[in-house]
Amino acid sequence: MEQKNNGIWILLDSRKPGGIESHVLQLARGLHNHNKNVTVVFLTHYGNHPLRVDLQQFGINTLCLDGRITTLWREIQKAQPLILHTHGYKAGILGRIVAMFCKIPVASTYHAGEVSSGKMNIYDWLDRKTACLASSVFAVSPQIAQRLPVNAKVVDNFVDCNHLKMSNGQQIAFVGRLSSEKGPDYFLRLASRFPECHFHVYGDGPQTKELKISASGNLYFHGQQHDMTSIWPRIGLLVMPSRHEGMPMAALEAMAQGIPVLASRIGALDQLVDTNSNGWLVAPGNDDELADRLQLWLSMSEQKKYLFKQAARQTILQRFSADIAIPQLIFNYGQIAS
Repeated sequence: MEQKNNGIWILLDSRKPGGIESHVLQLARGLHNHNKNVTVVFLTHYGNHPLRVDLQQFGINTLCLDGRITTLWREIQKAQPLILHTHGYKAGILGRIVAMFCKIPVASTYHAGEVSSGKMNIYDWLDRKTACLASSVFAVSPQIAQRLPVNAKVVDNFVDCNHLKMSNGQQIAFVGRLSSEKGPDYFLRLASRFPECHFHVYGDGPQTKELKISASGNLYFHGQQHDMTSIWPRIGLLVMPSRHEGMPMAALEAMAQGIPVLASRIGALDQLVDTNSNGWLVAPGNDDELADRLQLWLSMSEQKKYLFKQAARQTILQRFSADIAIPQLIFNYGQIAS
């Protein structure tokens, strides 16, 4: 008889770092710190992955599969995990189907705030339609929960605040995928209105080439960062002019280090950003309002900026820290498993 794992399996399909990957790292670390037997399973092996390296550095088990549903079924049958927790379209669809046949309780977290198009729209539709196969469904914002055909529990994203220091940086930065839903074109237009300031972009994506062509000379592209640890201390203000969002991990990671956020009023960001306290929310696509708030930040005294920074960090400590979220999630796991 095969030896049972009886641990928690976290399943995702990932080619490169992003918001879901940041969430999975925080989740796995939090469970590991609470002495839970956790394994992060990559549905498809796309080569060396920074997330896998990070997980292994913390002593967290990882497993890479070949993308086939039969392989996933075989490995789950072999290990018999206590819980399967899926993240993302493909992992969610295949994970829920396999878990149903293997009689393994499954939780699925829905992260995507954007409405997909093309091939991804098919994945999105299947992902939502198969939500009924999950034992429990989580959504990172009320807007995402409303799009699901089942009752979903809205849960906050979270970060491990231990050992994080306050940033003393001055950069005005955009951190994220360079694609339409994240609004990098708004950030470019913002940079063009403040030629005396330097603007920094951390990330890449399908719009990288066209953005570089149209960018003003005061905007610097740094590419995809596999590890933001050394980058956050350089940033003073994070700008997130997104068209679609859930609860972005970049905003939580920034605020945990005392970096205020200037963002679009979408998704669950109103649960995170308190205008004129720890940052600002503006109407999506409103260039003038975005510029006005940036001007306000630039004109602030260092003392007032410090108050914003402190408020940003306190927001995370009081509601969005792993110390609060992980015990709640472990309790939910226990309910599902029972």
